[in-house]
Amino acid sequence: MSPRPARRTFRLPVVVLVVALAAGAVYLDRTAPEASGARARTTTAAGALQGPTVPRTDAVSTAWYCAEGTSTADGRADETVVIGNLSTANVDAAVTVMPGGGKPPVSKRVSVAGFGQGRVRIADILATPEPGVVVEVFGGPAVVEHVLSGNGDVAVGPCARDAAPDWYFAAGTTDKDAQQYLALFNPYGDDAIVDVTFLTDSGVQAPEAFQGYVVPRRSRVSLPVHDEVRRAGQVAAFVHARTGRVVAERTQRFDGSLGRYGIDVSLGATAPATKWVLPFGDAQPGSAESVALANFSLLPADVEVDVLVEGTAVATPQTLQVPGRSVTPIDVGSKAAVGTNYTVVVKSTRGQAVVAEMFFNRNGTGGVQGSGTAIGATGAARTWAFALGRTDDGSDARLVAFNPGPKPVTVELRAYTAGDPNSPHSAPAVAIPAGDRGDFDLGAQDIHPDQLFVVASDGPIVAGRELTAGGVSIATGIPFSP
Repeated sequence: MSPRPARRTFRLPVVVLVVALAAGAVYLDRTAPEASGARARTTTAAGALQGPTVPRTDAVSTAWYCAEGTSTADGRADETVVIGNLSTANVDAAVTVMPGGGKPPVSKRVSVAGFGQGRVRIADILATPEPGVVVEVFGGPAVVEHVLSGNGDVAVGPCARDAAPDWYFAAGTTDKDAQQYLALFNPYGDDAIVDVTFLTDSGVQAPEAFQGYVVPRRSRVSLPVHDEVRRAGQVAAFVHARTGRVVAERTQRFDGSLGRYGIDVSLGATAPATKWVLPFGDAQPGSAESVALANFSLLPADVEVDVLVEGTAVATPQTLQVPGRSVTPIDVGSKAAVGTNYTVVVKSTRGQAVVAEMFFNRNGTGGVQGSGTAIGATGAARTWAFALGRTDDGSDARLVAFNPGPKPVTVELRAYTAGDPNSPHSAPAVAIPAGDRGDFDLGAQDIHPDQLFVVASDGPIVAGRELTAGGVSIATGIPFSP
């Protein structure tokens, strides 16, 4: 890998181990705001956190649900679950694989040391093409992510804390180089019935095969979107459960024929929001970076997209209108000079909620090839956790912190060491100005892949992770609840 352009980073000291179109339009009409301008009931409240959060310290047990991944030799995304223990004492975890089809689930019990990390490859528990995975943690707070390997790339992201009736994705595609799958997991004792609608660059599509689709109890199903929504450059998805609740993740695989290669994964959003923060921007040679804005309601959304370049003046905001029931991609990577880092902030200026998701592609220039996607954060928190910071000893990894507030904040990166009562070992505290971000570079240090990390601040921040080695992966952290 060739040297990366110079950038402003904060380096850690070395740390030891540690139905058709009409049907879709009708359904979207029912869920859209009224003509008076009232917001849909599913809109995330301004500034509220969405997605999984770190459990309370007094939680007796906590369940996490991992929808995507496979555990057979010919599977699209070999899955490993990563459990990060945020307490001083050992915790026990039961990793249960639900194969569906009326077959009994299979479980494995593991113990994770205080401040330690436990990894469980799902194929070592049960080889099945459609594994739905539940991780139940006993005895203390922990966070759960999973690593998906396939197509010469890796994708890393958090598992869900809850199932929900609605899930949204913005940055999909079914171009001729892409395969897109929606993984829907129903961990409960009753069947769920779902409808899936897509917003594409040619309009709304509601494939008959995905309407009234039954997700059987205690099972996971994979919907091959590319088979039903063909050759669409932009594909945003809305999963709605008529009955029951599910967990939804999406993967995309690229074959390289259009210069994109690898695999990426996103845990869906459970509601649109009026503000999104995507802290991953990294303008590198051979990198294409965009943000997809999906408006699932009837009314148009007036949106402002700010590209905030680290340590420099703010780029000129871009304002645009996203029509109702449509998805619009924005090229954000070209707005920052090569070698700079940036954060994207999306604001709906008139209160009409949207979903924002970033897409990364590296074409191999500089030795990095792969793709990654992540939905942004809807709110800020003082502390964010990551079950892992690196996927292997050779990976380049950065944890980033963006300060969305009007005042400077002081941020530190805490690197935990398994079984060490004096954990964590902290990097020097760093002051981050308002509207700016700081990067903690892990790849340049002797940081082991089996470490658990926490990014903590004296004010609200948004924390994210970027992995670049043989592939690319981006994700927001898991926040501690306020």
